Amino acid sequence: MSRSAPQSDENAFVRFLKRKWLAIALVLLLIVVALQNAIGNDQATLFLLWAQLAMPTWALVLIVFAIGAIAGWVFARNRAARKNRR
Repeated sequence: MSRSAPQSDENAFVRFLKRKWLAIALVLLLIVVALQNAIGNDQATLFLLWAQLAMPTWALVLIVFAIGAIAGWVFARNRAARKNRR
């Protein structure tokens, strides 16, 4: 006996949007914040123990986003691996 996926009237794009709407909204918010900080000439200063690092604010926003994306990807892979082991 084979199992088939339930038929739906909605197309693949609509299903994609229903599953990923929050991620899309967050990426759009990131783009807006990065562009707003790129317009100004603001510098962000990071204090790391005894060192100081100055960089444009937009670069800091993009770096924090990249770190968060990598962490989310790693945790999702770990969750999928644990689920497959059960």
